[in-house]
Amino acid sequence: MDYPLAIYTTQISKNVLGFIDWHWHNELQFCLVTKGIVSFHVNNTEVIVRENQGIFINAAQLHQASNYLNNDSSYICLDVHPDFISSFPGSLINDKYVQPYVTNTDIEYCLLDNNIDWQKNILDYLLMIYQEYDKNNEFRIWVYLIQIWDLLIDNYFLTYPSTHKKDHNIRIKQMIEYITKHYYENIQLDDLAKEIGVSKSTCCREFKSHMHCTIFEYIMNYRLIEATKLLLSSDYNITEIAYMCGFSTSSYFIKHFKKKTGVSPHVYRKEKQNNTKEILDTMNI
Repeated sequence: MDYPLAIYTTQISKNVLGFIDWHWHNELQFCLVTKGIVSFHVNNTEVIVRENQGIFINAAQLHQASNYLNNDSSYICLDVHPDFISSFPGSLINDKYVQPYVTNTDIEYCLLDNNIDWQKNILDYLLMIYQEYDKNNEFRIWVYLIQIWDLLIDNYFLTYPSTHKKDHNIRIKQMIEYITKHYYENIQLDDLAKEIGVSKSTCCREFKSHMHCTIFEYIMNYRLIEATKLLLSSDYNITEIAYMCGFSTSSYFIKHFKKKTGVSPHVYRKEKQNNTKEILDTMNI
C-alpha cells in the first residue's frame, strides 16, 4: 500500500482461457486499447473499445474482456487504489472528491474517445503514465492521475445523481470471492449456497444469468488460470500443481488444460518459458 498502482500490457489471445474472465476488485481500472478491438463487459453492459480508445471502470464493478470479432487485441491496463488519489482515508480530499464517486453504484464505467477533448486528454495522460512507469517517476505519475480524476469529476461524475442505487451484483461478488478463496478445495454447491444465504437453485440461476457460464465452469477456468501462473512462475511439477489448484488428479488437470490450450501443461510450460512475464500480465499479476 505504499504505492498502490500496477501497470501492465495485456494481449488477450495469450491468456490461457483466450479471454479475461469475470472478476472485480477495489481498484479503479483504466485501459487504453493499443491494437484491435476489445469487448469489455461491465456488469450487464457490453462496451466496444477500439484502437486508441479507452475505458475507465469504477471500483467494485464486475467486468470481463475479450477479443471482439476475433481481433487479436492488446491494451495497456492501469489499476490504482482510490487511496492513491485521495492520499489517505478520512482526508477531506477522500471524503469530498473520491469516495462519493467510487461508492456511487450508478457510476460503472466511462468510454474514453479520442474525438472528445476531455476524454482525449485522459488518454494522453494514461499514455504518459505508462511511459513514466519504468522511469520510477512516482510523483509525476501521481500528478497525472490527479489530472485524470479532475477531468472525470468535472465532465462525467457530476452528471450522475448522488443518490445510489442498490448493488444488485453483491451476491455474485460474494460467490466470486468465495471461489477465489477456496478454489484449491473440493467446492460443494451446498457450501457456496449456504455462504451466500440462498438456495442451490437460486445460486446457480443468478450466477448463470449474470456471468453467462455455470458456477463450475467458472471454478474450472479459475483453477486453470491459477495453475498456469504456477506453471510459469514456479518449479512445481505437474502433479503438485494439479493438487494445489483443486484438481482431483493430475490426469484430470491435464485433460482440461489440453482441452483449453491444445497442448499438455508440460509442453505449454516449455513453449512459453521465454514469454513468462507477458503471459502473466494477461492474468493480472
